[in-house]
Amino acid sequence: MGETGVKTLMIAGGGTGGHIYPAIAIAREYIARDASRRVVFVGTQKGLETQIVPKAGFPLEFIDVGGLKGKGGADLIRNVLRLPRGFAQAARVVKKHHPNLVLGVGGYSSAPVMAAARLRRIPTLIHESNAFPGVANRLSAKFATGVAVAFAEAGARMKRSDAIVTGNPIRAEFFATHDRATARPRNRLLIFGGSQGSRILNNTMSEALLFLAHLSERLEIVHQTGLNDLNKVKAAYAASAFVDARVVPYLDPIADEIAAADFVVSRAGAMTIGELAASGRAAILIPFAAATNNHQEINARVVERSGGAIVITEKQLTAKRLADAIAEVIVDPRRIEQMGAAAKTLATPDATKNIVDFIERIQRD
Repeated sequence: MGETGVKTLMIAGGGTGGHIYPAIAIAREYIARDASRRVVFVGTQKGLETQIVPKAGFPLEFIDVGGLKGKGGADLIRNVLRLPRGFAQAARVVKKHHPNLVLGVGGYSSAPVMAAARLRRIPTLIHESNAFPGVANRLSAKFATGVAVAFAEAGARMKRSDAIVTGNPIRAEFFATHDRATARPRNRLLIFGGSQGSRILNNTMSEALLFLAHLSERLEIVHQTGLNDLNKVKAAYAASAFVDARVVPYLDPIADEIAAADFVVSRAGAMTIGELAASGRAAILIPFAAATNNHQEINARVVERSGGAIVITEKQLTAKRLADAIAEVIVDPRRIEQMGAAAKTLATPDATKNIVDFIERIQRD
């Protein structure tokens, strides 16, 4: 038991929404099963967890660590020198809360907390949301009690043949989306690049409108730009055959927008992949080239192999290539249905339940 005599789950990691949102879903399910339980998060003061975790109502502890992969010069030296202090802080946090289990979700703060738990003989579990695991989870996998993965490929990459494939925890509203509105005369294309938008998607789609003009009677467009590119993209649409396109800085709630779309052009983060699968939506995926370990392309290729997506890398991306891919999808009336059904085969509606079941099994052992 934790210091208060109740079961305490510590969740370590963060940095990106792809790590934090699944962790929040797991925390909520864990407490929903027994209101006397506690969940404590551990992250860094530079990650998105500083905004997301307190807003979700969970306590958040901080340790001071930074990444090593891809760093050089002064940044690498600085982060190496911070490691001993980060490990000491992790040890203090684990001792303070005495969790029954530590769940590592990836990110800078994950490995030190997992290691501190190991030294105190506290069970540990990894959840890896991407097809290519990050450094923290690859290190922690060497000693973790259990490993849960969103993609089967990740277990092999961590050399854990006992990894359990759970999928990513996705909010219930994505699974509740209705079937496509097949009766409408035009296919609705949704373009989004995350909350900040994506400049490369914005620019390329703006240029692709010329190549898509002959399909204006068959194509309706909703484009989320982020705030910075809003006016420039609006001007491109106003000067095109798609003057009635809805161009907005943000989309909320995104589940409703995906439900209303026939197909999607987007990045390939783990959460986006999971949301598209849950909604059963065809996609043209353009992976973020600078993603660590190229994990977005690896995620996207999983969907491509299922038949649920067309993948265009940033290196391959041109206005003509994007327009051709969009045209390829909409000129065949069966293509959108087939791709959406294929994407749906990757959906994991029981992911959160299965991960918490796994946590409870480890806590009992």
